[in-house]
Amino acid sequence: MLYSGSIKIRVIEARGLRPTEWSKRFSTQSESQGIDAYVNVDWDEYHIGRTNVRSKTCAPAWNEEFPTAEVHSGRAVGFTIFHNCVMPPDDFVANCRVQFDQLKAEALNDFWVDLEPHGQLHVAIELKGTLVQG
Repeated sequence: MLYSGSIKIRVIEARGLRPTEWSKRFSTQSESQGIDAYVNVDWDEYHIGRTNVRSKTCAPAWNEEFPTAEVHSGRAVGFTIFHNCVMPPDDFVANCRVQFDQLKAEALNDFWVDLEPHGQLHVAIELKGTLVQG
């Protein structure tokens, strides 16, 4: 299924994130130290936006809404969490993709999604458009 129309996304919070090897390299603490997390949001690799960084936590709360974006024949919306490093590149933490055909059009979809390799992300997605066979 392909989706065309507008999409409004709110990244609310995450839980169960784990520090990366890079974020732990100078620390003597356990995994509870947290990461400096942010989320990149896209649809089929077209960039929608990025949240602000939430420091030193494995359960960041963003509650950030992105401006409405236009989608043309889209298959999925993607969320990628990174640890903000002092020196680039930033460290990959986890990601997920939500297929448009799993969402209800003309409704607010508010849910937790499982991240790979670990953790969960709470998002709200509103679609105003149509799903068609692709």
